[in-house]
Amino acid sequence: MRDLALSGSVPHAKRNGAPPRQHAPSADELASWVSLTAPVAGAFDALASRIDSSGVRILGFTSALSGEGVSTIALGTALALAALRRDAVLLVDANWIQPSLTSDAHLGSARGLAECLGSDASVAAVARPASRPRLWFLPVGDRQLARPSLRALESFVADGLDAFGAVVVDLPALLPAEQFVVPWPPVLDQLFVVLRDAATPLALVRQALEKLGSHAATQLVLNRASAPEARFRPTDRR
Repeated sequence: MRDLALSGSVPHAKRNGAPPRQHAPSADELASWVSLTAPVAGAFDALASRIDSSGVRILGFTSALSGEGVSTIALGTALALAALRRDAVLLVDANWIQPSLTSDAHLGSARGLAECLGSDASVAAVARPASRPRLWFLPVGDRQLARPSLRALESFVADGLDAFGAVVVDLPALLPAEQFVVPWPPVLDQLFVVLRDAATPLALVRQALEKLGSHAATQLVLNRASAPEARFRPTDRR
């Protein structure tokens, strides 16, 4: 995965707002399993194409356990969506346990999602454009300031995302960080649960899905690729 530089300022919201959210497709409309195989870039392109054609706008990636490649897949999908779409795509680091995208961008002290959830900042004030056209990044922010709750997330989605045609959320692993993941599904059009091929115990995947509940629009992503870690190299450290 190529490094992603960060620079510049924030986009303006669309005059008439973002397109209305559409309901996530049913299991009959999309396969219940999405398989990522080599070449990696082609797999992300295929996944982004399916997401785009399904009408999903706000999506998240998590896993049952850590180390399943969630951040790499979230980044790759955001890059592919930005290349595919004509409107802006926002990549959100919502990993309260190990915010690797924020760390790799050297933005650990920058304001971000936590400030938005705590009503101390707007997305427009803290989101950063990346070096790739139409791609924006929201770092995790000060995790001591606020944490995800359904009420805060509903406000975040309703008031802060009009400028973006697609939003990709990188979440922590569900089983070790349940309290930081469970509030998200009600505000997502689709939640992808990543498992590594021949490595993730299926019993733990079932346990994770049970914690999400039947209301969550969930798909499994089978990660068969040996992808390098996702990394950012910032050009602007505000």
